[in-house]
Amino acid sequence: MPYLQERRILFLFCFFICIFLMLGGRLAYLQLLKGEELAAAAVEERTLRLPLGNFLRGDIQDRRGRSLLDSRIIYAVAVFPPLVPSSLPVEGSFPSLSARLSREEYLIEAILTLVPRDEKQEEIHSFLKAAFARRTPFLLPVYLTKDEAASLKKIRVPGIYAIPVLQRFGPASVARHLVGYVKGSTLKGEPLWGIKGIEALYDDFLAPADPRLELLTVIDRQGRLLEGRGLRLRSKRGGLSRGKNVVLTIDKEVQKLVEETMDQCKIRGAVALLDVPSGEVRALASCPQYDQNTGAGDQFDRALALYHPGSVFKIVVAAAALAEGKVRPGEKFFCSGKFEFNEKEAVLCWKKEGHGSLTFREAFASSCNPVFVEVALRTGRAALERYARILGMEEGLAGYPALKKGGVIQIGSYPGQLGNAALGQEGIRISPLTAASLAATIGRGGVFRAPVVVKEIRDAKGRVVASLPRPAPHRVLPVAVAGELQKMMELTVKEGTGKRACVPGLGSAGKTGSVETEQRDAQGNPVVHAWFVGYTPREFPQVAIAVFVEGGGAGGATAAEVFRKIVAGLQELN
Repeated sequence: MPYLQERRILFLFCFFICIFLMLGGRLAYLQLLKGEELAAAAVEERTLRLPLGNFLRGDIQDRRGRSLLDSRIIYAVAVFPPLVPSSLPVEGSFPSLSARLSREEYLIEAILTLVPRDEKQEEIHSFLKAAFARRTPFLLPVYLTKDEAASLKKIRVPGIYAIPVLQRFGPASVARHLVGYVKGSTLKGEPLWGIKGIEALYDDFLAPADPRLELLTVIDRQGRLLEGRGLRLRSKRGGLSRGKNVVLTIDKEVQKLVEETMDQCKIRGAVALLDVPSGEVRALASCPQYDQNTGAGDQFDRALALYHPGSVFKIVVAAAALAEGKVRPGEKFFCSGKFEFNEKEAVLCWKKEGHGSLTFREAFASSCNPVFVEVALRTGRAALERYARILGMEEGLAGYPALKKGGVIQIGSYPGQLGNAALGQEGIRISPLTAASLAATIGRGGVFRAPVVVKEIRDAKGRVVASLPRPAPHRVLPVAVAGELQKMMELTVKEGTGKRACVPGLGSAGKTGSVETEQRDAQGNPVVHAWFVGYTPREFPQVAIAVFVEGGGAGGATAAEVFRKIVAGLQELN
């Protein structure tokens, strides 16, 4: 018997030892191997989440790293219904509201007092009623100013928070047509994506790796906010995901100067400004402007649109004729006021009585139509088209693939068509950017550099992650021909149609242009577009500018004046 009793005791001891080991092993497994996973699951069950669109999109900067967007902090109202106290009203929070309101109505009326009065109160009331019924966190469909957000923070109602978010475009943003705009809504949990301009073309770089963020907090078993655990913002992958920055060749101060000058002169048109040595675009402006947040206004980008260049194209005609030996700078011509192709077809000079006897150089400076028609006929259609193309009249904009061609050169085969093309009308269309590039090529002494607008891509820490390749410069005109064109453009400003573009001290050179259209203004007068393209200083040119003014009349008036004012502003900047 004692033996059997000992065996039973041993058996029970071993049994309890096994149970203890099993429980200990299970506990060790849960704590050591699965502890973090189980703790995370427990926290997950008590986590309140509010999805947001990722507003941490990459910046678009000028060549010195300054933002062109004027991004600024605004405030959204985040509401977490489970965190709002059940005993309402909160004493002293909203003294103007009746304590007899139901909890839900009190909350709705309290939130409406925080909403700017110009917002649609009835629509927001309906939105709030539906949102509270769902009992899930939500964002109010309006933004608050800094002062309004400060008032909300003072009230300190648990579960209602002012959340700082980034508004992408501010009122002082520049280069709006080039930059473009985005779609999407942080308030609706939608990521931002590019629609036009650089925003669209470089969306893959600008967009964050994780397009969505979430605002989250952890509560205890009673549904109360854990002590010391406030709201946190993170991406679903953890941390905060930011987009890369696109660095342009634009100079913010120069761009701002150009836009302000256009506004002061009250013109409708475009200005393109290039750095002559490098070919980089320093400013590209179109007017009227538009609102990048709402899309309201004129989104048409006149700086990259194609227009007839008028007499600006005489630069190309002169280049082709001189290079091919079809005319000499001092060759004499006679202008009677028109050039007759036949008894029924003629081209008139802008000077009705004609210029009389003049040299080719003087004809360029005076923008004499009959002389240039004659020279174009001598040169021929094929040579004009060839030189137009090698001078970059159909070249796009490096770094801006949306502009595949900066112009269209399609000259007709009939003498009348060739004559009209020589005057920059039929068969010739270029952009203001292309016109500025033409002036820069002459300023460089006949060396062409493709215009470029994007410099590089940088990450959030400022490290270069991609640099855009640039086409190599190459000579397109003999040095002697380019030198003669420079003299002609200088004479245009000194004694010809471009006198208003004269820059005291620095000197300048350029060409005017006027383009007849089939349109008429309110008074029934023909609408004539104005051009001026040129560069400055006269020696060692640094800046090339093209000014295009819709309905500006003679190019030597409005457009040349804008050119001069921009250069004067640049002198002050420097």
